[in-house]
Amino acid sequence: MSTEIITITDDCIGCGSCSDVCPRYIFDIVDKKAVTNQNLFRCHDCGHCVAVCPENAIIQHRMIEKSLEEDFPMKGKTLSYEQVLEIIRQRRSIRYFSKKKVTKEQIEQLIALGRYAPTGHNDRKVCYTIINDREKLEYLLDTMIELFKKLKKQLNSTLWNFLAVLAGKKKFFDKAKKSLYRLESHIEHWEKGIDKVLHYSSTLILIHTDNETSAPIEDCNIAAQNIALGATTLGLAATFIGYVQKSWENSKEIREIINLPENHTLFACLAVGFPRNNYKRLVPRPEPSVTYSS
Repeated sequence: MSTEIITITDDCIGCGSCSDVCPRYIFDIVDKKAVTNQNLFRCHDCGHCVAVCPENAIIQHRMIEKSLEEDFPMKGKTLSYEQVLEIIRQRRSIRYFSKKKVTKEQIEQLIALGRYAPTGHNDRKVCYTIINDREKLEYLLDTMIELFKKLKKQLNSTLWNFLAVLAGKKKFFDKAKKSLYRLESHIEHWEKGIDKVLHYSSTLILIHTDNETSAPIEDCNIAAQNIALGATTLGLAATFIGYVQKSWENSKEIREIINLPENHTLFACLAVGFPRNNYKRLVPRPEPSVTYSS
């Protein structure tokens, strides 16, 4: 199948890996072959499908094509620039975790990565709440889905649209409506027993801090990025889950489930686990805009 965005060659074996990892749900498996569906226009060029395909059967025409066989960096006391770059490039946002449990020792190793992250004014007040129980996470998911349903109803409501205009929040409301299809997709999938929010992770790392710290948002997210980058060295992956953080902001029930210390705000959330799919290639990124100011 060929399109101006993606070509799937005859080498496709219909393994379903592309469908597993795609964050925009653009692949189906038909007659033991991958095909793109009506969501193709939503493709945002993340490159996951190309990187995960075991047969190199997917060509993404909008990306710079470059393949590299899997080659995880060696551990050492001194890392070269190339090794650091390799670690950074190997980080992937996982959309399908395996059922293998993350151990307490591995969680402690991940927290150690966050421990050495810089903080504003060296406050060192970043805290971690760990949910390492899939049953509790499913209860959290149930509650989040109910919130999504409520938000969906509001976004489709004429009254709420009118109130948004009166409150001067029409621009914010319209922006939220553009993401309505994602809420609808999460609801639909969860009602079918498919977890497209936490991606079947059995471990959640919630990163929070006292509101009085100098740079709370930055502190928590830099620590989270340290963890996300270092997780690959343990055979793990850590995926940022913004839906949990936003749900915490908007739902008293979810705040009660997560139960952070008083005066703490949740600024980052990572779903952690073992990737179900084995990425074969690294993903290119466009050249950044750089300006030298003299």
